[in-house]
Amino acid sequence: MSELILSTNGDLHGLNLVLLENALLRVAILPQLGGKIWQITYKPLAADLLWHNPSVPPALHPLHACYDDLWAGGWDELFPNDEATEFLGHQLPDHGELWTGNFTAEPFREPDSVGIRLSFVTPVTRFLVERTIRLRAGQACLHIDYRFTNQGAASMPFLWKLHPAFAVGPSHRIDLPPMIIVREPAFEGTLAGAPLEFPWPHAPLPTGSIDLRQVPDAASGALHFFYGVGSDQGWCALTNQATGLAAGLRYDPAVFPTCWLFATHGGWQGLNVAVLEPATGYPFQLDKMVAANRAPWLAPGESLETSVLFTTQTGLQSVSAITASGQFLPGVS
Repeated sequence: MSELILSTNGDLHGLNLVLLENALLRVAILPQLGGKIWQITYKPLAADLLWHNPSVPPALHPLHACYDDLWAGGWDELFPNDEATEFLGHQLPDHGELWTGNFTAEPFREPDSVGIRLSFVTPVTRFLVERTIRLRAGQACLHIDYRFTNQGAASMPFLWKLHPAFAVGPSHRIDLPPMIIVREPAFEGTLAGAPLEFPWPHAPLPTGSIDLRQVPDAASGALHFFYGVGSDQGWCALTNQATGLAAGLRYDPAVFPTCWLFATHGGWQGLNVAVLEPATGYPFQLDKMVAANRAPWLAPGESLETSVLFTTQTGLQSVSAITASGQFLPGVS
């Protein structure tokens, strides 16, 4: 029997659930919720990698719903904005137009892979968003290909941000490439008092330095939000040091020149989750991003295409890089 499994008749809270599976990974996708990747399970350890909100089940929501109140978890995508705003005559919804979108889904099976092709036209800005999620036999990684095409009548700036929410505990460590951390003054959290900019990974606070690589206990009340900038490497990773299992993203730093982190360990709504967020720019206010010349633009008919690799590997305590093939290089400290 083939190790590749494709199931399209699953149901989760009344929503269609598509499953992609090989010997190492099981991937659950909800096309009706923005093509959300609901869960990625590393099968040899029965480890569910993505976080789910214990109080908010996945459900259909209208376009201009409040994201924070309805965040169920999993892996969302934000486009063309984060904070709700009126911009260039568009009323852009909270956390963008994708997470509430009902994507057209075309599951497929090939000799060495199973996958799903997802597409959606954003109702406000008229972008065609296409995403192909593919799981190959024998690989502990997920291949995702993207294409965004401006079908509107005018050029449009945008923020596009990956938003995988990871289940974490105090045994987890976050690794990023060498970069500069830029704090968001409007969302200081428990990093208040640190400089607005400092090198990753140590946050200098009046009470002492904090190593941002180490995930604090949920009882700590910690709340971190910042932008990582200035790196020419496109990867981010999270390692469970108790099991040795690492998960991470490999991406094109020319497309995603910054990686944000939103992490609450009891400090926001009592939740414990870390979101590693490769993004096309910063800050979270689109008008400020455009004013600082940090937003990409697409002209009418123009497309952006790129690929992202989600990958896993065991036998690690830390990560110093992720190669183009998805291999993790171990860290030294």
